[in-house]
Amino acid sequence: MQWHTTQMSKRISALLMLGLLLCLAACQPDPAPKLRIGTNLWPGYEPLYVARDQQAFQTMDIQLIEYRAAGQVLNGLRKGTINMAAVTLDEAVRIAASGLSIEVIWLFNISDGADQLIARPGITQISELKGKRIGIESNALGAYLWQRFLTLNQLNPVDYETVGLDLAAHAQSLTNGEVDAVMTFEPEKSKLLRIGAHPLFTSKEVPGEVLDVLIVRKSGDDAPSTAQIGQFIRQYHQHFQQMQQNWAGWLPQLNNRLKLSDAELRQTYSELQIPSAAMQIQLLSDRPKMQQIMQAYQTVLLEIGMISQPCDCTNLINTRYLEAL
Repeated sequence: MQWHTTQMSKRISALLMLGLLLCLAACQPDPAPKLRIGTNLWPGYEPLYVARDQQAFQTMDIQLIEYRAAGQVLNGLRKGTINMAAVTLDEAVRIAASGLSIEVIWLFNISDGADQLIARPGITQISELKGKRIGIESNALGAYLWQRFLTLNQLNPVDYETVGLDLAAHAQSLTNGEVDAVMTFEPEKSKLLRIGAHPLFTSKEVPGEVLDVLIVRKSGDDAPSTAQIGQFIRQYHQHFQQMQQNWAGWLPQLNNRLKLSDAELRQTYSELQIPSAAMQIQLLSDRPKMQQIMQAYQTVLLEIGMISQPCDCTNLINTRYLEAL
């Protein structure tokens, strides 16, 4: 009888221990989601890749995913393949207008001539573009800039044929005569200039309108936590500061994926304003100015049918991570 009692006690103890372990396992917080950051190839995003290669994110689970085109980055965010993305601010407005909950947390750069409408050799005047085929990344910034080009020059869109064209095909398509001009940027821009193509319009003509930002998805099971985002910004900023102190010294690493000549690389970065964290706070905290810019995006995006309803962008920009540095 005593033997049975002892055995029963052992079984009860074992069951209690098992129950305790199961309870403890259930009470453990879910593991933090991996930060999956989508980008396309663009000089302003290269510091992210340099930071990764220099192991700036050793204590974090971060994956940088390079897409062929900006439109694919947007799709990746919508589908949940990525939970952070490097995009232009007008693209962030588009995403927010579609109903996806996002916020802007970092400003990579302001394009000051780096985005260009480039025509094939032989076309040197805007008037010569009439009736021609224009290659545009139709699901991204290119469509916005094309509309701005038409408006600034008081041109009628029906006088041109636009062709949807991923960035990677810009140089070859123009060289092959499939299009007569492209709205483009590096590394395709330099390929075209090498063959004598001619810029007819640049982002310098729309100052302060082309901003490249980092956005994060706020909803969904794998949305990054506030703590994760704060840690990421701190680690990235630490390395970014080192780069800003000696930008010229980091140019070889910045060129690892762009593969431009030294002169082309220096020219490209001269066409970008890359603000410090302090400057970012100053720019992004100017709510009236930022709302004015985003309202201008919405006007154009609604006009060309890229969004069907306005975006409630009142709280789209979040500077608290920058302010905590």
